[in-house]
Amino acid sequence: MVYKICLSSTHGTGKTSLAASIEGELKKHGIEARYLRETASEAKEIGLSINQHTTLEAQMYILHTQFAQELRYSSQHKNPPIYQVIICDRGPDNYCYLKHNLGENTYALNMTLGHLNSFPYNRIYLLPIIEEHIAIGSGARALDTEFQKHMDQEIRAFLKQHEISYIELPPPAEKDSFRHEWLNTIITQTLQDLKH
Repeated sequence: MVYKICLSSTHGTGKTSLAASIEGELKKHGIEARYLRETASEAKEIGLSINQHTTLEAQMYILHTQFAQELRYSSQHKNPPIYQVIICDRGPDNYCYLKHNLGENTYALNMTLGHLNSFPYNRIYLLPIIEEHIAIGSGARALDTEFQKHMDQEIRAFLKQHEISYIELPPPAEKDSFRHEWLNTIITQTLQDLKH
C-alpha cells in the first residue's frame, strides 16, 4: 500500500516547496517518493480560469485530475518505479475553492468525500498563513490576501464539518525561514508510520 501525504491549505503558504523537500528528504532515507504537482497550475497552463474567476469546468478538471494522479501513482504494479510514498500538493481543499466561487455542488462534494473514504490519505498536514504578502511564484496563485484568508477559513471549516482529521503545522520560528521544523515533523511522522 502506498503511503499518502496530503499538504492542505489556502494558496501561498509554501505547499509546493515543502512537497519537493519532503520528496528529497525521504529519498535520502532510501524511500522511493514522488510529489504530485498542484493541478490548479496545470489547469491555468491549458487556459482554464482559476482562483476568483474560475469556472465549473476548471474546478471539475482540477478535482478529477488531482484524484486521477493520486490513483495513478498509488497503484500497485510490477514495473518500476514503485513508489512507497506520494506527497499530494492539495487534497480536499480543492473542493473548497469550487464551493467558494460557484456554490455547493453535490456531485463534486460526493466525489471528494468518496475519494477520501475509499482512498484515504495517511496524514493530512494543514499549513498556516505565515506571510503578510503572497509571493508571485509561477503566477498561478491569487495575490489578494483577503481571498487567501477567506479560503483558509473555508478549508478549516470544511475539515471540521466533515470530521477529517489533520495535523496542523505551527507557524515556523522567525529564524526558520526554510521551514525545517515542518519538514522534520513530517519526515519523523512518516518514518514512524512506515516503521522505517
